Amino acid sequence: MTKNVDVKRAKILDVAKRRFAHFGMAKTTMAEIAKDLSFSKALLYYYFPDKNSLYTAVLEHVINEMINKVEVYMTKTPGVEDILLYAVESRMVIVRENYNLFEYSSSQFVQNPGEMGKNIGPFFERIRDQYSRILKKGVDNKEIDVDDLNETAELLLFSLMGMRVGILSKDLNDCLFPTPDEFDLILAKQQKMVKIFLRGLRND
Repeated sequence: MTKNVDVKRAKILDVAKRRFAHFGMAKTTMAEIAKDLSFSKALLYYYFPDKNSLYTAVLEHVINEMINKVEVYMTKTPGVEDILLYAVESRMVIVRENYNLFEYSSSQFVQNPGEMGKNIGPFFERIRDQYSRILKKGVDNKEIDVDDLNETAELLLFSLMGMRVGILSKDLNDCLFPTPDEFDLILAKQQKMVKIFLRGLRND
């Protein structure tokens, strides 16, 4: 029974992700998602009581995909710089593929930072923890020297976020999310930041 529930929940998340990514949160209804799934609305509401809870679950699902892609890459790649560059690039690819999904979370953060912070905070911590493990791999390989892995990972993430905000700061009320045309510029800046950051941690 539990396995069947998990399969149905995964199917709901996959279909809802496509809906949110294509049409956005505002233009997607629970009735449309239920129709795409060939589920009754009652069954959909059994798993997710409202659209906001489904959206949060989809966001978590996508971020899990993002984190898992980097975890797989880490097992195949020894170099800390290669792993971090891949982490930055793969994150950008996934955000672009799910543009409307992430744009909504940014707009909600502007309108209600306290509530969205509760939802986004744990995601940031998980990505920070992953970056900490990546840096530890560099330390273990004697590529870099780091005193405090968590603090250094957090500093790197804040630096990468700063690249984005710096590029988008034309209007401070609209600086949390890029337009599709700005992704390549942000990625190039973030990749350069990774290289500069690591240069300061090198053992040589």
